[in-house]
Amino acid sequence: MDKEVLEAVGLTRGEADVYLTLLKAGNTTSGLLIKESGVSRSKVYDVLERLKRKGLVSEVIKENTRYFEATDPSRIIDYLNSKKAELDKSIISSQQLVKELKKTQSTHLEKQEAKIYIGIEGLKTVYNEILQELGPKDEYLAFGIGPEEIKDEEISLFIRKFHMKRGENKIQARIIMNNATKSAMKSFSDLKHYSYRFTDIQFPTNIAIYKNKVLTLVWGDKPIVFVIESDQVSKKYKAYFEYVWGRAKR
Repeated sequence: MDKEVLEAVGLTRGEADVYLTLLKAGNTTSGLLIKESGVSRSKVYDVLERLKRKGLVSEVIKENTRYFEATDPSRIIDYLNSKKAELDKSIISSQQLVKELKKTQSTHLEKQEAKIYIGIEGLKTVYNEILQELGPKDEYLAFGIGPEEIKDEEISLFIRKFHMKRGENKIQARIIMNNATKSAMKSFSDLKHYSYRFTDIQFPTNIAIYKNKVLTLVWGDKPIVFVIESDQVSKKYKAYFEYVWGRAKR
């Protein structure tokens, strides 16, 4: 019989050697067992004790001599069933442990995610998501678009519609614009829950911060919108916004 089969069901190499030897030899003393199995005297009694605990070896004493014998091989099934019962119990215990670990994970690990939206339809999708996500207690912060984009009628109309809907939902907004857009911004002056300031800083692109998200918009024939969801990133952008806002002109 291949000893690897016995090892596969949970026996060590020494246990497999001793068990197979006892199966072949029958009732025998430790001396013969050591000789036939090849397991050293210093280890054989420890191996026998483990096999007895597994129900695979029995022991009797005759005339002050210990004799060992392998139990019926069907005891291997009983042994495996007992291991299965222990495993099932461990699985049940682990399910509760996993629940507790998930609570710890949700408490201490920050969710971080990045999404990309491409094209005009992608642009509409992300701004509609913003309107759905924000409420009257939330605030929308943005470094506004440049003078070239704001002169584009389609883009200007799209942004105006977004802010009109935002105003209807009573979502507060603060926008920092470049000084070059002052004249064009007059068409936005009637929007509700909307305030803006001007600065000499030339922003590389349109950036918006809301909740724990940062939106970066790259204009062009096919606009690309990057949305990063991260508490750490959004806090840094909000801090920078407040810094510029405090120094910008009304």
